[in-house]
This record gives sequence, structure tokens and C-alpha cells, in this order.
Amino acid sequence: MSDTVHADAIVVGSGFGGAVAAARLAQAGYSVTVLERGRRWRPGDFPREPALDQGWLWSVDRGLYDIRWLDGMLAVQAAGWGGGSLAYANVFARPFDAALSDRWPAHLRRAELDPYYDLAAHMLGVAPVGDDPRTGQAPARTTLIEQLMQHTDRPDAIERPNLAVTFGDPDTWRPNRHGVPRRGCAFVGECVIGCNHGAKNSLDATYLAAAERNGARSVTDAEVTRIRPSADGYRVTTTTPSDPDAPPRTWSARRVILAAGAVATTELLLRSRVDRTLPRLSPLLGHGFSGNGDFLTLAELRQQRGDMTTGPTITTNTVLDVPEGRGSVWYQVQDGAFPAVLHDLFDSMIPGQRARNWWRRRFAAPDARRVFTVLAMGHDSGDGTLRLDRSGNLVLSWRNRWQTHLYRSQRRVGPLLARLLDARLYHPITWSVLRRTTTVHPLGGVRSGHDATSGVVDDIGEVHGHPGIFVVDGSTLPASTGVNPSATILAAAERSIEAIIRRDGCPQWRAPEWPDVVPATVPEDTASSFAADLNTATSGGGIAFDERMVSNDRDGSRIDLHLTVEQGSIDQFLADPDHALSVRGTVDVSEVATSAVTSGTLALFADRSTEAMRYELCFDADSGQPWRLTGTKTIKGRAPWRPLVDLTRLHAIAHPVDDPTAMVDAILVITPRGLASLLGTVRGTGFTRARRIRTAARFATFFARSAVGRTWGPRSSNRSAQHDS
Repeated sequence: MSDTVHADAIVVGSGFGGAVAAARLAQAGYSVTVLERGRRWRPGDFPREPALDQGWLWSVDRGLYDIRWLDGMLAVQAAGWGGGSLAYANVFARPFDAALSDRWPAHLRRAELDPYYDLAAHMLGVAPVGDDPRTGQAPARTTLIEQLMQHTDRPDAIERPNLAVTFGDPDTWRPNRHGVPRRGCAFVGECVIGCNHGAKNSLDATYLAAAERNGARSVTDAEVTRIRPSADGYRVTTTTPSDPDAPPRTWSARRVILAAGAVATTELLLRSRVDRTLPRLSPLLGHGFSGNGDFLTLAELRQQRGDMTTGPTITTNTVLDVPEGRGSVWYQVQDGAFPAVLHDLFDSMIPGQRARNWWRRRFAAPDARRVFTVLAMGHDSGDGTLRLDRSGNLVLSWRNRWQTHLYRSQRRVGPLLARLLDARLYHPITWSVLRRTTTVHPLGGVRSGHDATSGVVDDIGEVHGHPGIFVVDGSTLPASTGVNPSATILAAAERSIEAIIRRDGCPQWRAPEWPDVVPATVPEDTASSFAADLNTATSGGGIAFDERMVSNDRDGSRIDLHLTVEQGSIDQFLADPDHALSVRGTVDVSEVATSAVTSGTLALFADRSTEAMRYELCFDADSGQPWRLTGTKTIKGRAPWRPLVDLTRLHAIAHPVDDPTAMVDAILVITPRGLASLLGTVRGTGFTRARRIRTAARFATFFARSAVGRTWGPRSSNRSAQHDS
């Protein structure tokens, strides 16, 4: 009698892709076996003792975290029934489609996946963080970051992301829609070390619960080491991590669904190619690896501003699309609770305990309540290559130089926060010393393509050259998502498994939860659109200057202008034929008004005009009547001194909007002292000092060439100045 266990489908891994596969295949009537190398973790089981041999590390005692040093990068992932969902920060976010590179195929774009995002959001029961039920207030960290952003030029770039967390009464257990008891979040900030409270809507309490309820067989402590073809499909060999001496076990199925995560799935397939059990795998296997642009910083407030450890791990997300170099970089910045138990764990690992204990007795010990993490993620190069070295170890070839702009921009966030929040910042030693990044979101290695020359799998994840093997985890994503990728892995897996079931003879099959799905809110889209629009509005950096012009009041008609002239984007300014800038400030017209400019523009060396400058200002008279002021400067001759004379004299006419005949006519001048002051106020605006200097230089070049062109050259020289700049 054979000791091989048969099933219609074997699912390798129980993370975001594997959980979807297990649930949907079981609901469709398949016999399903899920193979998971880790253990089951239940509320109360997650480690809390500050010692590495107390369930923290997979390499020590099959603990929660598997940390892989891939030479070019450190990858951190979770091990257990539920995969990465056991220790992720619960964020359910969709990528902003306009920010994705052209490597993203149509089947992974928002237009195709949005319905599946909604389905996944329904399964996980997502919602943004609210008030702590014990205090009636938002977490202190949330309030701190939101108030900080309200005083910047990016108030709408921040949002509270959807979280896969149960909110509500933290003391009462209630079954969720999958029949698993959950209770409301206790705001203890320990999501990333496993939720012992039972509020986390992890995969074991959602998708995997649905899978087991529909007959899926769950097998933990089973690590897949080999896949080989057989007459009726494939044979899968597993070992027992808790007992290295236990004999291997064999499982068989028509279908094998690989979902062990980007690192483990790619490694398993690479070994299968070396062992020639799956010899027809694409030569592109292992290519296109990404760390999702992850960059982690630790911030310690110098003053007590509330308990930074409270709330879910991540409560806010700020979207940035900012200039760096000659382009711009796109990334998110998220606050993160740093659990106090991790302070104790890391402290126990650092040598010199006696000296540090003496220091703490003599001086105040660090206050864990002042510490939080700043997690950034963006678009890295996505050109890493995973391979097996001569010793059979998995290594990553990674060129960090390509994403220098990304890392540089992400590092600028830290000092900015340090100044705004009065905080100290600390980078992980892997970056500060080794210049190696750490990722908690490894992606890529098994990209899709039409055939084996363009990808490892097709658009539903079937492996080219080995029909019946499918990949449905983060390894199939072609590049960084720019956001937390779990939602995209879920949505892509939902689409793939639905297609597999339909192709297997159930062409109309749909997940049974569809009738109850309501489109979820997408707060990240609003913040992303704001960031993208702001980037466009400030393309190339901005320019601003202040000027004062005053008339000679000997004829009794006095006009005094105090103006600030600005344009948020030097690129838009140069591309605009009118070269328009916005104007604000005050208008003082004798016996009429001393009023703020309600709207104003300055056309500076407009291409289709002989005028050098044209001002259009609207303001209200003291009586409340709306007035308009129009002013022009024209270079009237070719003498070398004409620009200096004519560009400091403004012929201005002010009149009521509804009565142009009741006008005030005056010549306004900029005094030599005022001119010196004006030149001193010309300034670039932008995210970096280099960008500000370059913007000011581009404006100065445009101004000088345009003035020379209006004085001695043909009018077309103005256009040349625009393009040369």
C-alpha cells in the first residue's frame, strides 16, 4: 500500500497567495492539502520573553521570524500557519496605477484587479484606525503625525489606511464572518510581533478558516524540499523541521500551487532546476527581484508627547512624490509602533550589560514610549537576481546604485522629521555600516510572460514548460508596488485561482462571498492623487521674489504695491507661452483702498507680446467695490541701460471693475534700494537645497536672455531662452 497522500491540489505555503488558493479551491470542491513549514500560532502563543530562544527565530527553534541574509539584502519574513499575515502591520493598500512602471502588465493593473481588491477587503474586514476605546482618543502617534502634516504644504497627502484589524469592544469575543472568535483591538501596538489579543484579522482567522471549513487539509511542520513530475501530476516531498531525523513524506496531486513567498518559492524552483526535476524552467527564473523600496528608520522624541507605542502598528500613511536629482521619486512614509518587548529583546543581545546597567542607574534610562519607527517604501530598480551559489546557498545580486535617488530622498525624511518633531534618528546597522537594505516585502523572481523566453509563468501563474504547477505569491509581481504589497498579492491570487477553476471545467465559477461584497473605500487614492498633482504643480522646483513699486505722488495720484510673485513649477513657467506667475500682496491707492490682492498674475516676457511684463491685479476698495489694476513694463530702446531703466518703471492704471472711466493713472518705480532688495529675495523653492539653487539659476538665465532678446534681438530669442533653459 502506497504511503503517498493524494489530493486534487497541493498548496505550498499558507501566506497571502496560498491562503486564497486553499480557500477558493476548497470552496470549488477540490480536495486540497496545504503544506506549511511553520506551526500554528494562536492568541497568547506569540513570543514575549526577551530571549532569542523563546520563539522569535525560525533558525533557533522554529520561531516566528525567518531572517535571510541574501548577501545584497536582508529579507525578513514570518513562518507559521498564516504566513506573513501573522507579523505584518495589517495595511491593506492598493498601488497608485499612475505611479507603476511599464513592467506592470494589464492583468495586474488596477482596472483588472480592483474588483478582486474589494473581494479581499471583504474577506479581511478592513477599516481605518479610529479612537482607542479605552481613552476615547486617537493614538498619540497618529495625532502627532497628522498635526505635523497639517502645517506643511502637503496636508492632503496623509491618510489613515485600511487595516485588517477588528475594532470595537476589546473585552468581548465575537465570531467574525468566517466563524472565528475575534475581539476589538486593545491598541497595544504589537501587531508586528503577533497579536496575542485576538484582534488581528490574519489569514488563519479569515481565508484559511474558510478553507478548512470547506474541507481543506492543513499540514503544519511540513517543509517542501522537492517537486517532481509523475504519471498523475506531481509528487511533492516534505521534511519535518521539528524532527530532522523523521523520514521524508510524499504527497501527490494534479495541481501544485506554489505560494511560499518570493524568496522561498524562487529558491525551491531554482533547486528544482539544478536537480533537473523541473528542467524546463525559464532562464528568467530569479530575475526581477525587488525589496519594494523598503527603508526603516527609528525615531526617538526628545520630549514626552504621549505614548508612541499605542495603537495598531501603522496608523497613518503619507504619500510623497518629490523631486530628487533631475527627476522625482515616489514613496510612502508610515508611522510604526515599536513594541517595548523588542527594546528588551535587542537590549539583551547587546554586549556590555554591566556598563549599560551602571549608566542607567546613574542617568535616566531610555523611554520606550518616546520611540517609534518610520517605514518608507517606494519604487526601487526591481532588477535584483536570486541565484544559487556554488555551495547551493541562495544569494542576491543587487545593484543599489540605480536607486540612489530613492534612498537619498527617503533618508531626507528622517532629518526633516527630526527637526519638526525634535527627535533623534537611528538607522539599522545593516544600512549605517554595511549599506545593505532590509526588506519585509520581498517581491519578484517569477515574473509572467507569454512564453519561457519572456517570463517564468503565464498571466494566471502557470509555469511555462511544466503545466499544472502554478505560482500565486509575491514572486509573480513584476516590480515594487510602492505600497504595502499584501493586498495586491491577495487580489492577484483571487484572479488567478478563479481563472484556474474556470479553466478546469467550471466556466462560471465565482467566490461565494461575491454577493456580499461592497466596494471598499480607497483612502490611499486620494492621498496619491494629491501627491501626483502637487508634483506636477511643482515640477522642476518653484520660484518666488518680492518687490515694492511706488509712484511719485506729486500729482496726487499715489499707488504703492507690496507684492510677492511666485510660480510653483519652473517647468510649467518655461513651457507656458505667457510665462505667467501668480501675484499676491497689497495694493495701496490713495483715497481708494489699502487692500490685499484677491487675485493677480504677472506675464513675464510673454512670447506673443512686445511688453516685457504685464501685471493684472484684482483688489477691493475700502467701500467694498471690486477694482482692477493693470500695469505694463516695456523696453523702449536698444541702449545698454534701457533694460535697467524700463524694467524698474511700471505704467499702472487702476479703476473700478464696473467703471473703467474712473481710473487712477500713475508711473510706479523700483528705487535702487528696492532693486537691491528685490534681487536679494529671488529664491527657488523645492524639497532639496540643490533643487532650489538650480531653479533660481534657471529663472535667472531665462530672465537675462529674455531681457537681452527684447533689447537687441528678434522676439524669437525669448522662445530660445525658454527651450535652452
